[in-house]
Amino acid sequence: MQGASTTVTCIEAFFSWRFKFALMELCWGRRKEGMSVSGFAPGKREADRPPGCVSGFWKARCSSQSFQVNANPTMASTSVVTLNVGGEIFQTTAATLSRAGSSSPLAALGPSPPSAPHFLDRDPRLFALILSFLRCGRLASPAPPSAALLAEARHFALDGALLASISAPSAFSPLSLRPSALLPLAGRAAPSAVAIAPSPHCASLVAAHGGVVTGFDAALASRSTVLTPLPTVDSLVAVSPTLALAAAHDFPGVHLCRFHQGDSPVSAAPEVLSWLDSPSASVLSMLATPASQVFASFESARRNSSAVVAFDMNSLSPVVEIGRKEVFGADVEAAIPPTKLGWLGGYNLLLAAGSHSGPAGMVGDIRLWDVRASSTVPVWENREKEDCFADVAASDSLSSLFKVGAASGEVFMADLRRLGGGGICLEPWVCIGDGQRAEAAAASRKKDGNGCRIECYRNWVFVARGAHVEVWTQVELTPEACRKKGMRRNWVGNGPSMVSKHDEEGVRVKAKIVSWAFGGSRMALARVDKQSIEVWDSASEQYQ
Repeated sequence: MQGASTTVTCIEAFFSWRFKFALMELCWGRRKEGMSVSGFAPGKREADRPPGCVSGFWKARCSSQSFQVNANPTMASTSVVTLNVGGEIFQTTAATLSRAGSSSPLAALGPSPPSAPHFLDRDPRLFALILSFLRCGRLASPAPPSAALLAEARHFALDGALLASISAPSAFSPLSLRPSALLPLAGRAAPSAVAIAPSPHCASLVAAHGGVVTGFDAALASRSTVLTPLPTVDSLVAVSPTLALAAAHDFPGVHLCRFHQGDSPVSAAPEVLSWLDSPSASVLSMLATPASQVFASFESARRNSSAVVAFDMNSLSPVVEIGRKEVFGADVEAAIPPTKLGWLGGYNLLLAAGSHSGPAGMVGDIRLWDVRASSTVPVWENREKEDCFADVAASDSLSSLFKVGAASGEVFMADLRRLGGGGICLEPWVCIGDGQRAEAAAASRKKDGNGCRIECYRNWVFVARGAHVEVWTQVELTPEACRKKGMRRNWVGNGPSMVSKHDEEGVRVKAKIVSWAFGGSRMALARVDKQSIEVWDSASEQYQ
């Protein structure tokens, strides 16, 4: 038995050696004929060879080990999907196509051999970009996608994901903001308000000029326009890429602006949201939350009552009335309507603030409401007299309120964790700017803060002073265990020149900022008497 086994082993080795020798002769003969082992000429570019081709003689493994690795090729190709797109062959995996989502027809394509590929009657050049996006999660080129690419992405139900990847909130960096686009607006009216759709929606942009609301997609490549019955728009909120809310101080109701895409049907829902107790009430401020809720601050036509009304955007119906106030006699300061709304999602608190300028100076009220607990009693309130706020904002990530003093123009901060509930706090504010200057300005009743704006986005606080934007960043002051933190001020940008290609409008001499918005990796600015919107992006190079 041992001799028979030795004989069989020798025979197997002999035929294995003869097979290898024959294969080497075949390869050497093809080399002499000017061809490689894979059947391509030696000088042909590697990119022109189909996947899996061997480019050289020594890459053709003739050892028994290589035959063992490739002995069962179906093990490595069970998840490979072969596609014939417009006559061009693509190969990918089922896992890559599944990233398109269940609503995309690509996710339904299963593994297929090269001999029986799935056929797609589409442009192979555009599909190559779509497939690269599915593999990497972003576009290969930093330039905005073309209209043709957006249409191709929409065919595969990928336009939302593709647009969201263009301006991701995680890419936002205020010190890296640079002008990336200047969007001209039709007509002669200058923009009065601008807004950006919040996360998780893509960073589409809407702008109001006169009674017209113009919407831009996240790529800033296409636009759509809605004409409202309002002569001018004072408040503007972008709820989603297809819906915006517009309102005016002296005209009733919240007007819905729907931007229809493709063949989407027109909704039969009402186009105006009103305060049921006062249908003629005008809107002073609006706010949209990620939970599909919209808060609107209403004031009656006679200016003797006001309230904040919460609407459910799914049913477009009012949910609750918050902080209703009535004016009796001439005591206007007792019922100041909110002109600024903010949302603290981590605390589920609504910020409502309003101010009034009278003979004795400016007086303001700031209230925090927990709508789940009570709609009549705020959890915290503060009456502003000394250096009343010109504008106020709330930061969820910094757990603080911020204001700009109307007298001093300095920035103040109030820590939410140190605010006492159930009463009026005497002095919650701490000046993070020049404290001595703030005290002197308040004592002399200056108005250095008039016209200043303040807004919080992610971990930063932004202040608009005339034509410029400053940013406040939280930094650690001491490396000890206590890690004491403070706020440091910087300026956004350095005044670069921008010129519109359409009407040669220049902003070399910057005009005052009348409205601004933050979303994704962008900041949008509307300036007085400029028929365009500036778009600043921290993920783009400087606009040329």
